[in-house]
Amino acid sequence: MSAPLDFDARELFRALARHGVEYVTIGGVAIQAHGAQRLTRDLDVTIAASAENFERLAAMLIDVEARIIGPDGGRSREVPGARLLAASDQWHLITRFGPLDVVTAPAGLGSFADLRARAHDVELGDLIVAIAHREDLIRLKRASGRPQDLADVELLESLDGESAT
Repeated sequence: MSAPLDFDARELFRALARHGVEYVTIGGVAIQAHGAQRLTRDLDVTIAASAENFERLAAMLIDVEARIIGPDGGRSREVPGARLLAASDQWHLITRFGPLDVVTAPAGLGSFADLRARAHDVELGDLIVAIAHREDLIRLKRASGRPQDLADVELLESLDGESAT
């Protein structure tokens, strides 16, 4: 894999769309879509945990030259396949467009179908991007309890309105 370029969420979204991956954006990019000023250098998504969606995700990860990042910072030699992806509920990946975190069971948010039904579809140029509802982001961040996530809760609660831009 070539060295990752600067973080490019738009290209990661393009790859997700090209491969038909069912996802909802969570994390910093979603917080930005709700109008918050927050720096982020990765894309966090939650995906539908179906065999077909894992196949689509695996194809997308080949497209973006993804590698798993281990706890020690090491990278896998190969792009993860669908069976491996289905074996865990969270993956930290590096791609040629920057870091991508994939979660299949976000804490406290219920089923993917419910999360997707509450999500906002936001136009990003020629793409439609699914952004988690503000209240879902707040629940997710509270459940994590990390200092950055709790700061994100305060930021989200301070915003006027509830719809993504």
